[in-house]
Amino acid sequence: MGRRSKQTSCFPCVEAKRRCDRTLPACSRCLDRDVDCAYPPVRRSRLRPPPDSLNPGTQSVSNWDLDTTWPAIQDDMNDIALQVEGIDALTDTFFASDQVADVPSTLCLGIDHNLEASSSSSITNLNQSNSETSPNQLSPTVERLSWFLNSPSWAIAYHYHPPGSIPPAAVFTNFVRGLQDWLVRFLRKGHNPFIHRNLYTESSMPRCLQDAYAAIAIAQNVTPDNEHVVDATSATYILDLIASHSAAEPSFSLLTTRDHLARTQALLIHLLLSLFSPSISRRAKAESLIDTLRLWAQQLWESAALDATSSSICSNTLSLPEDAGADTTDMVQNLYRAFVLSESIRRTYLLTSIATGVYGALKATWSETCGGDICITARAELWDAASSARWEATARKADPLFLHSLHGQSLVERGIPAAEVDEFARLLFTVMWGLEKVERWVVSTGDSVSVMY
Repeated sequence: MGRRSKQTSCFPCVEAKRRCDRTLPACSRCLDRDVDCAYPPVRRSRLRPPPDSLNPGTQSVSNWDLDTTWPAIQDDMNDIALQVEGIDALTDTFFASDQVADVPSTLCLGIDHNLEASSSSSITNLNQSNSETSPNQLSPTVERLSWFLNSPSWAIAYHYHPPGSIPPAAVFTNFVRGLQDWLVRFLRKGHNPFIHRNLYTESSMPRCLQDAYAAIAIAQNVTPDNEHVVDATSATYILDLIASHSAAEPSFSLLTTRDHLARTQALLIHLLLSLFSPSISRRAKAESLIDTLRLWAQQLWESAALDATSSSICSNTLSLPEDAGADTTDMVQNLYRAFVLSESIRRTYLLTSIATGVYGALKATWSETCGGDICITARAELWDAASSARWEATARKADPLFLHSLHGQSLVERGIPAAEVDEFARLLFTVMWGLEKVERWVVSTGDSVSVMY
């Protein structure tokens, strides 16, 4: 019997040795080049793996109906601040449950004191490493703008050190309020510190995120009288999201990185609304989806890391461009779009880990495992730039502050003002360092921003 081909990309992309996004009925590359797109015939597997092995998170909600009675969580969770009982018993770290210890989407609480001299030197090292591994070379005029695309920047780093002290409950209360403020900001402005203003401007917002947006609006109008209606509506949105992205569906393997990002952001929003809501039943149901969210974040990261090794920048890939003969303006616009996608992925991935870890800590269900750390761009002006021109101007004149989140204290040591650091990073630092230490940094460098919510 002849060997079966494992090819899933279309024939034109395989022949050109280019990455295929495997979109049906035709991939983006073939559409852009007006080429006939053809895929290998789909064949059914002889044996389907057991349902439990496909997606443990999805399986856990297969009976997630609205009338199910769920075990209640402790009464002290009713307050939005989620007051913690027995927090003094908190161990070295509270990120990542034992059930998903192998998922690299968990970030530890702790600071590595062997800090980098600067993020500029880190970028230099990344560029040198990439030049040895990537066949594509950027022209000097745009090379400085590609710090976030180098393949080494997508590696998970392991440099965890136990924290010197345990954060008080006020730190977690402020963190939760910050997350709630970000959701309301997305509702009112269409963007927030982990959803970029231009992430979905070139195409319509995905349906799953439209539902998440609606869920935020509904949650803002909850009252004791309509709480049961809000809970039921939220459950319907979540069920639709899970059902439309079941791992058992053949289309699962055809997800692009943008698809992965949209569904992960949507589920993250739903869980942030539910896990920190005053509704006991809603929180209890949402707990069963934490593993699913972490799994989706892992798959998002793996898809992005794969895109980082592909050949060219397009609307749904993260790779170094081939700039032979390309106009510099077009190159900058492509790099800006790639930055928007890349940084949104990094922030969504990191926030998934920390937010679910904080919830686990508040419930005293933490563990001592550590899944690693990733790089983010901490320069506020780069994330806030509304156009590629403003983004380019900032990137050319200032250090992007591209560093591992656990190396944030190097910013303080280098004298970087808190106002120049993005709000996303500042809120994460309150959990990693403690609220008082971040406040002292803010006050000592101009006192023009706030980390209190």
